[in-house]
Amino acid sequence: MPPLLRRIYLEVADGGFGRGNSALSLTEDRDEPPMLEAYLAWREGYGADYPTPVVPLLTWGCAIWSLVDFSTPEGQMWGWDPHGSCLRHSLFPEPLTLAQRLTGWLDDLENFPAPLDETDCPDCMSC
Repeated sequence: MPPLLRRIYLEVADGGFGRGNSALSLTEDRDEPPMLEAYLAWREGYGADYPTPVVPLLTWGCAIWSLVDFSTPEGQMWGWDPHGSCLRHSLFPEPLTLAQRLTGWLDDLENFPAPLDETDCPDCMSC
């Protein structure tokens, strides 16, 4: 777990922070399952191509999620948006770290996760 995220969970809150106070809990089943259960469901649902260190953090609603890469100390952010793309391109890295994403939320910026590049994938174009 990235050090900043670890400190937040240990010293601030067990979930319930971030955009709409919707960060997943580590221990409680609130509106969404605890983080480990959510992570296991994501891995199973996405299939063999799922990047193992990427863990769901919170939902934006409408099936859009922010995820964080546990293998990076800065907490590289990932997004999930199944609208307008195929399954293979619905999960994508973002040009943000966890600290940058948190700062945006504190500043009331509603910048939804967005893919870095346009894709010429024929499966995405048919969505």
